[in-house]
Amino acid sequence: MRSVAEAVAVEELGSAMVGVALDADPRFADDRAIPMELAGEIGKALSRAKFVVELDFRNDPIDALRRAEALRPDLVQPITGAIPPTDVRAALGRSGIGIAYAGIEIAHDDDPSWVLSRYTGTADLDAALFQVDVLPEYQNSWEFLRDESPEFEDEFQLEDLNQLGRTHDLVAGFNFTPRNAPEIVAALSGVGGIALTLADHATRQDLHFLRYDAALEVLRALHRFA
Repeated sequence: MRSVAEAVAVEELGSAMVGVALDADPRFADDRAIPMELAGEIGKALSRAKFVVELDFRNDPIDALRRAEALRPDLVQPITGAIPPTDVRAALGRSGIGIAYAGIEIAHDDDPSWVLSRYTGTADLDAALFQVDVLPEYQNSWEFLRDESPEFEDEFQLEDLNQLGRTHDLVAGFNFTPRNAPEIVAALSGVGGIALTLADHATRQDLHFLRYDAALEVLRALHRFA
C-alpha cells in the first residue's frame, strides 16, 4: 500500500493482511516503497487486518531490525525471500513480530518436497507464513494447473499445493482476475489464503502482480462470493 486510503480500502474488502514496503523489491520497477512515517500511519489506520512490513534484511539486517522494532508490525516480509540471521530472527520473536517468507516460486516441474526445503532445513526459522507464487512462468498459471498439469503426473499438481498448505502456513499467488479468483479460492482447500502482489511494473516476465485498481476488482469479486 502507498497510502492510508489504499490500505483502508483493501481492509474493508476483506483483506486479512495489508502490507507496505520500506525497501525496493528488485523484482519490480515502481515506487511502492514508502517512508517509515507513512508506514506507521498505515499501520495505525488498520482496525482488523494484520500489518505486514516488507524489509531488506540482506545487506544491513540490524538496520532492518531497528526499523521493524520501531513500527512493531504483526509480520515482517524479507525481500527476495531472504532468511534473516539467527540473532535477528530471535530479536523479532522477542518483539512479537512474525516472519512471512515470500518470493517463493513454484515451477511446473518442481518436486513438492523441494519447494520449502531451503526454509525447513533452517533451524529456528520462526516462520509465521510462507507466500508462494504458483507457476509464474505461465501467464495463465491457474488454468494451466487446473487443466494441463493433471495430464502429466510428474508435474506439480493442485493437490500438491493443498498438501503443502496442510503441513505449512501458506498463502498462494496466481494470475488472479475477477473471474477466476472465486474459483481459485474454492479449490484451495488446504491453503490458508491467497496473496495479491501489488506493483506497477516488473523487471522480469515470469512474475504475478497486479496494479492497485486491478487488485481492487479481484477483492470486490471475492467479497461478493464471501
